[in-house]
Amino acid sequence: MKITLKKLLILAIVPFLYACSSDRANYDDVFAKDTHGLDLLTGQFSQNIDQIWGVNELLVASRKDYVKYNDSYYTRSHISFDEGVITIETLSDVNRLHSAIVHTLLMGSDARGIDLFASGDTPISSRPFLVGQVVNNYGQAITDVNVANNFATYLIQNKLQQRRLSNGRTVQFVSIQMIANHVNIRARKYLPFVRKAARQYDIDESLILGIMQTESSFNPYAISYANAIGLMQVVPHSAGRDVFKMKGRSGQPSKSYLFDPAQNVDAGTSYLWLLRNEYLAGIQNPTSMRYAMISAYNSGAGAVLRVFSDDPDEAIYLINKMQPEQIYRILTTSHPSAQARNYLVKVDKAQRSYRRAR
Repeated sequence: MKITLKKLLILAIVPFLYACSSDRANYDDVFAKDTHGLDLLTGQFSQNIDQIWGVNELLVASRKDYVKYNDSYYTRSHISFDEGVITIETLSDVNRLHSAIVHTLLMGSDARGIDLFASGDTPISSRPFLVGQVVNNYGQAITDVNVANNFATYLIQNKLQQRRLSNGRTVQFVSIQMIANHVNIRARKYLPFVRKAARQYDIDESLILGIMQTESSFNPYAISYANAIGLMQVVPHSAGRDVFKMKGRSGQPSKSYLFDPAQNVDAGTSYLWLLRNEYLAGIQNPTSMRYAMISAYNSGAGAVLRVFSDDPDEAIYLINKMQPEQIYRILTTSHPSAQARNYLVKVDKAQRSYRRAR
């Protein structure tokens, strides 16, 4: 995913500028408020990419995109978990490309300790995260170094492509298509955590899965420029702090804590419990509550209630006077945040798909 330099700077250097509300929808407000500080943000990461790859060639990790640079930023790997495409490219030689292919195909699922903004290979794992999501030229799973090496050689000999950058440099790259049901393969990896959290907090499994798909497409390395972290994109200083308080803990979860899949799913599901049992308590119809919870997971409970009234009690009263279909229509057409409007549509659709899959 290519994004503007301004957004990269905030993501790479000052993710904590996004301050302290549970409302996560108004990202543009963050950039507007902090424009005055951007001249000071001259991080080595963004400087290196700009100098080496040129303008409009910035790739950065995000919610649904894994991006890792190595070879002093001259080689990079990009996995689009939404599109199901892996692209590995280099400004160096094919040996560097070969190494990056192998390390990408055999990377693990543990994002803790992995600096996505530093140059360096992600370690090879004995339990590669992409197993089952990618196959080699023989249709086989890529499970070890020998298989990965052979596939990398095949790709370089048969699928190598080139493109020219605006700075005149030539990029050599390969693209690998993931299998058709790669999203479901990833979802299954986290079912034990989802089922445990669903039982503990009495939240529908399909809702948890629908939110995970929408938030991260089951990318364990997921981060965002709003400092949301992990599979369920929990923001440490807002939802994370609320969850810790609910659990009787002080402070907020660390980045390492939220990159642990089990803890991330627990934190995200805990927040859903808080939305239902505290912040949106009083909504009587279960379907209306579900719509409100989904919207509030993205934009905050206060933002959802204000769609109906500035007075929270009156908002609950009005919601209870309406049919669920009316609540859905209002939240998907009248919520001031376009992101929140689309979010409810996406999560509801994803949740329905997981209900049918049972």
